[in-house]
Amino acid sequence: MLIPSTSTSFITLISDSLRLRHETLAMAFVYINKYLQYLRDEPAVQDLLDDHTLGLASLSLATKATESPRRLREFLLPAYALLNPASEPLTFPSGLYDSLRGTLVAAEFILLRVLRFDIRLPLPFDYLPRFLEKMLTLDGTNHLDFLGDDEREEVCVVDVKDTTLGRGVWALVGEAVKSYRLVNFFPARTVAAACFFIVLEENGVKLPTAKEAWVKKLTGDRVEFEDFEEAVEEVRNLKQ
Repeated sequence: MLIPSTSTSFITLISDSLRLRHETLAMAFVYINKYLQYLRDEPAVQDLLDDHTLGLASLSLATKATESPRRLREFLLPAYALLNPASEPLTFPSGLYDSLRGTLVAAEFILLRVLRFDIRLPLPFDYLPRFLEKMLTLDGTNHLDFLGDDEREEVCVVDVKDTTLGRGVWALVGEAVKSYRLVNFFPARTVAAACFFIVLEENGVKLPTAKEAWVKKLTGDRVEFEDFEEAVEEVRNLKQ
């Protein structure tokens, strides 16, 4: 069995074992960082959740927000096995299972209160398809967006997220949402634009205009250029 070395790798393993989408895991990381921000803003509040309970509760709650529901036992059984590799597997039903289930439910309720019951938070992923469509539509390729599903399948037209740039920016956003600063200090749209810019740069793609004009066109003038520049530096720091 694989052994996670951190709470981040712990929920990543569970997410992958449950075959959850990138967006669901990303939402869990956003919840974790929002919870950490709450603790910093409210120093008198006692931290009631250890890292693994926080991660598991965040992932469970994220499945609801992203319409990827899983049963609680689908989190608890693998989580117990990962954290207690030398123990007998957790059984269902059992007194221990009931106790752990109660702990997870209570943790979810704490998170809901911290989030003010607003679990459908914007993610940088939400903006990537439109960004990619804008930048990848070149002369002579416009017709591809209007092909029917059968025709797209017949000639193997992939979704924008499965292109080389799409895969790159999806992966980078997946790392960006783990950052406390990027989650709490920048809007999701700004983070998406910053990640997209860096992936273009890494793939040797130059901007057709001055950077500020490009950001304005990419985002529909909904991102402050100064914020974009700061977000780019924060994302660069992730890669160092």
